[in-house]
Amino acid sequence: MRWGELTISAGMALLAVAFFGLATFTQEINPIDPGPAFYPRLVSLLLLVFSIAQIVISWRGREGSGGAAGAGQPAAAYSYSLGTLVLSILYIGVFDKASYLVTAPGLLVALMLLGGVRKWTVLGGVALGYTLATYYLFGKLLMVPIP
Repeated sequence: MRWGELTISAGMALLAVAFFGLATFTQEINPIDPGPAFYPRLVSLLLLVFSIAQIVISWRGREGSGGAAGAGQPAAAYSYSLGTLVLSILYIGVFDKASYLVTAPGLLVALMLLGGVRKWTVLGGVALGYTLATYYLFGKLLMVPIP
């Protein structure tokens, strides 16, 4: 059993329940429309479902499944976590100064390289595909101002 994963998953499940309870936004104009609380409640339900799934996976996991091959994994996990933190801070610092269409693919490529992805077709396809899809969804359809 992996206690760290169980603890984090349980915390995320509690956070999802709290977030669902706090999303009580109402809409009086059009009662048929799901209103502004629909998206936060949907996200919190998805978070709860995936947290429970992760709890089940962690609970059923074997204690010694890592074996000798998994001996170097904690160091890699710490370097990946630290690298993600540093890249996120850099991204936040650069986000207002550069275009989203430049910074988002750069961050995604850097995170995937940090995670061990080496195929350039995957790196480019995922980074550009995700960036263009989110830019279209938020910038064009939902009209959220994106720098």
